[in-house]
Amino acid sequence: MATMPDLIRLWDDTATATLAVARGLGDDDWSRPTALPGWTVRDLVAHLAHLESEAAVLPQPAGGTVEVSPSRRNGPMPTEVTHAGVTARRDASPAALLEEFAAACAARPDALADLDLSDPKATAPGLAGALDWDLRTWLTNRPIDLWMHAQDLRRAVGAGVETESAGAAHVAGVFARAFPIALRRLPPGTTVVLRVDGPQGRVLAARVGDDGRAAPVEPPEPGSRQASDGATEPDTEQSEAHSPVVTLATDDVTWLLLASGRLAPQHADVRVEPDSGPARETADRVLRQLNVVP
Repeated sequence: MATMPDLIRLWDDTATATLAVARGLGDDDWSRPTALPGWTVRDLVAHLAHLESEAAVLPQPAGGTVEVSPSRRNGPMPTEVTHAGVTARRDASPAALLEEFAAACAARPDALADLDLSDPKATAPGLAGALDWDLRTWLTNRPIDLWMHAQDLRRAVGAGVETESAGAAHVAGVFARAFPIALRRLPPGTTVVLRVDGPQGRVLAARVGDDGRAAPVEPPEPGSRQASDGATEPDTEQSEAHSPVVTLATDDVTWLLLASGRLAPQHADVRVEPDSGPARETADRVLRQLNVVP
């Protein structure tokens, strides 16, 4: 697991890369729609300027700050917070948004220089603290938000998703740890394997226990069935009572877009094995539940 200073350095690097993408936008790009419903490229850059300026403790425009009442520790950021930041910048020009974003990226290191990182569970400062986020959650989430939105900008202007950076690796690592959640409400004994190709390629496997909760397991060998104790057996007639293994295979871009809610499962290129109705039903449910981004 990344250390707290590592996460701050990653935040800096990912913000710099995202700012470079934003600075590369052409005049005709700012009105283009993004994968976020109702948000244009301009709205997305306004959102980036908002959250980075909050972290840098810079003044907010009128209407850009709202009172928040967190529903639970480390809960998702309320939509009214993100929408308020965008709405308050409706009259800002693209140049002004870029200037604010850049100024926030430059000021944030100084704002965080004296932050006590000794307790990852301590409450984060500023807006994150008002949401009752702890430091680790805040420092983990900011690079995710920045990398994902950099890809939103790239896709809006017809560029591809990049999966070779440290930011991409961080996002993939967080999504990988969340993979068992995609097996919720599946029958006990169900095992699902996700094989991902590409720079962020990996093999993930999880199994639903008798308590209905899924947990990571070692990926079974192809052609095996999962026994009730988590071990694997050859696919023989004697093992028919055991639950079959369903395998999904795709590339890292498709996986990251699915897990971030940027791609509808019906539009995803995912191969399913075995090629059977029950396996496809399991795969469809997993793909619908793969999104871990509120």
